[in-house]
Amino acid sequence: MKVLFMRHGESRHQAKQIELTAPDSENGLTNTGIKQVEDAARNFHDKISAVYVSPYNRTILTAQTFLNGIKMFLPINIDNRLREIDYGKFITESKNTPEMITVATKQISGDYEIRFGDTGENKREIVTRFFEFLVDVFNKHNATADSVLVVTHGRAISITISEFCMINNFPVINTGTKNAQIKGIELTPERIYNVIQHIKKINSK
Repeated sequence: MKVLFMRHGESRHQAKQIELTAPDSENGLTNTGIKQVEDAARNFHDKISAVYVSPYNRTILTAQTFLNGIKMFLPINIDNRLREIDYGKFITESKNTPEMITVATKQISGDYEIRFGDTGENKREIVTRFFEFLVDVFNKHNATADSVLVVTHGRAISITISEFCMINNFPVINTGTKNAQIKGIELTPERIYNVIQHIKKINSK
């Protein structure tokens, strides 16, 4: 089965239409974001049997817009494990400050414990929750040959796919994930076994 990760369309906060401190209910999609999702739907040809989203307005609206675009009516399942990365003290800053880039670079190089700020997440926590989600989705949907759509966040998608490729000895090509872009991975029993073993490994230290 395939899992299709989709980044949400451009949000109002991304477009600087609202402050970061605004309620999540106000952080919907911009007109550009809606168009991005509609364009993705027009170019989509897979059959999906389930939809999962992170617990934010922008991902829920992305899923609703996408489903309308492909003329499918499926329940939208909210899963907290798909939430945005907790950036700790960096939450109110640009994600490209020198200090934050240093943290991200160390995570990419294999440091599972360095955190985004004193209270933010580390790579072990991010990978664990996304990989546990993959295991549950595989166990629930592997009987079908359809794809599962997962609407979540850019950096989380990049980390998850890169880690999945690494543990399954695939070439890792990480160029970031644009708004409304879809990236797929194929799940098999062998690959899920590798996922489970990796969860155990990084949490046994």
